[in-house]
Amino acid sequence: MILRARWVVPISGPPLRDAAVRIAGEQIASVGLADTVAGAQPVIDLGAAILTPGLVNPHTHLELTAYRGRLPPGSLWFWLARLVLLRRMPGQRERERQAVADGAWESLRAGVTCVGDISRRNLSWPVLKTVPIRKVCFVELLTLADDPPRDPAELRRAVEEVGEDDLLTVGVTPHAPYTVPVEHMRAAIAMADELRRPWCTHWLETLEERRFLEGSDAAFPAFVLELLGQCGVRSPRRSPLDVLESCTVGRRPGLLAHGNYLEAEEMGRLAAAGHAVVYCPRAHRFFGHAAHPYRELLQAGVRVVIGTDSAASSGDLSVLNELRFLRDHDPQAPGSDDLLRMVTLDAASALGLGEQIGSLEPGKQADLAAFPAPLDESPPADWLVRAAPAPLGVWVAGRRVV
Repeated sequence: MILRARWVVPISGPPLRDAAVRIAGEQIASVGLADTVAGAQPVIDLGAAILTPGLVNPHTHLELTAYRGRLPPGSLWFWLARLVLLRRMPGQRERERQAVADGAWESLRAGVTCVGDISRRNLSWPVLKTVPIRKVCFVELLTLADDPPRDPAELRRAVEEVGEDDLLTVGVTPHAPYTVPVEHMRAAIAMADELRRPWCTHWLETLEERRFLEGSDAAFPAFVLELLGQCGVRSPRRSPLDVLESCTVGRRPGLLAHGNYLEAEEMGRLAAAGHAVVYCPRAHRFFGHAAHPYRELLQAGVRVVIGTDSAASSGDLSVLNELRFLRDHDPQAPGSDDLLRMVTLDAASALGLGEQIGSLEPGKQADLAAFPAPLDESPPADWLVRAAPAPLGVWVAGRRVV
């Protein structure tokens, strides 16, 4: 099969006008100008379209799609307390399983062909296995929880339950350094390293978290402090980067969700360690955080990628909408080519999938999205970021799914 379009945007190189991508089975066979891409396969002429790698959402909670529009903007702590009450309503498991399927299909319809999804009770993966989307299913360790996984042994059992396949990779997520003791976080990251699977953790999402790590026992709201006391989680009384390095030294780098309150002197250490940071612009605004340091992180050499967090805080699961929001609200945002890379190749690399997806190159998986091209001669990345259009078609592993 050959897909021909007005624009092909490989990400790994400059955009190509009047170009094509040849697909052989599940892989990309060749990319180039239309008159140079030949083969015996049928040609599908997409016409006035922009063909890109499938978009990658490296950080989301699909099960929370069930609570979209149910909680108003406010502080994370206000939101979490009310989310817990909503989740305890009868029918939680059925409701959230349906939310996972709905969120996955919504993602595909937005051109997202790969998600890094976090599930509290490890319920997402059987649902996602039935949806033709590529996924890293992160199993979450939360010591404060009522249900497993709550310790490294339970985490390992849950990870072993996940049925990986060509589109499903298991990952490990110790939730955050204030909900998981340092020794459990260290064990979880060591497990990911042993299994050669990606890991992610929520890191410095709030200022209270930073103060807790540094030694303030009264940093959190009363209900959080009560849970900490019940589960024996104590402040390590160390700098956040010292804590992180004590858990990751000698291990493969991971993905830090949010990083809202990282300080300048910590950024070089993050870059040297190879960790990536995922910034979720609309959720960041929803929770009322201070300005995110993503530009400073980029300047320090840290890989920054863009995710949606959950539809309960971002409104939808479109990473193009995240890019449009970021550009509309930050006059100093990176250029459109750089922004598009943050939801394709860089995001894939942050999930450990950069050798398989994220760019249009021979030998990579044929995960693609075709979007309508502008009537004018706008550069394709500028148009995609400005308009955030719905895709005309989406392919995963060479199969058209939208």
